[in-house]
Amino acid sequence: MYHPEALAPIITFLRDIGIGVEVGDGGRGGFLSGVNIHAGVIHVHPETLAGSGDLLHEAGHIAIVPQRFRAQLGSDLQVDTDAAIAAETGSPQPEDPVLAMPILQGEFMAQAWSYAAALHLGLSPACIFFPGSYKHTDYAGAHPMQQWLESGTHYGPNALARVGMTGFSGLFAFMGENGLPPFPHMTRWVQA
Repeated sequence: MYHPEALAPIITFLRDIGIGVEVGDGGRGGFLSGVNIHAGVIHVHPETLAGSGDLLHEAGHIAIVPQRFRAQLGSDLQVDTDAAIAAETGSPQPEDPVLAMPILQGEFMAQAWSYAAALHLGLSPACIFFPGSYKHTDYAGAHPMQQWLESGTHYGPNALARVGMTGFSGLFAFMGENGLPPFPHMTRWVQA
């Protein structure tokens, strides 16, 4: 496992912000090796986990969705998010950004959220962006996703700012001002 030392602080952080984490065999068979989601709770199987930061990424998908939808989230978080929001609103693209952004930008939001969480915890971004993650195996220097976030051109921070979880930053800072400190500072970790 990449960065096993980060696993305990990540689990503690996720539980502290209200995202359930269970350790054991329930983590088998998920979208990512060693991680599975059951009714909005992250199940982790440390022996098969590729990297401790995968927990942060999956938690990012859960965190960006309003709490009332969490119990409907399973191992395919994007499909489940889309279905739960569409069932409530009757639309595959609701107008409310808090509901629309997780549908339109969920993957990017989870990437940005997990990066901000790693920094908040004092962990290296390499615990999220390790060889093989996000289908990048051969690269020099920092992982391409990390470079994209740090260059200020990644779409995730903009979407997080649009739903009020952080302030606008990077290239997207010109898009508006929501009065919040800029990404990677998070004003709130989960949607209510």
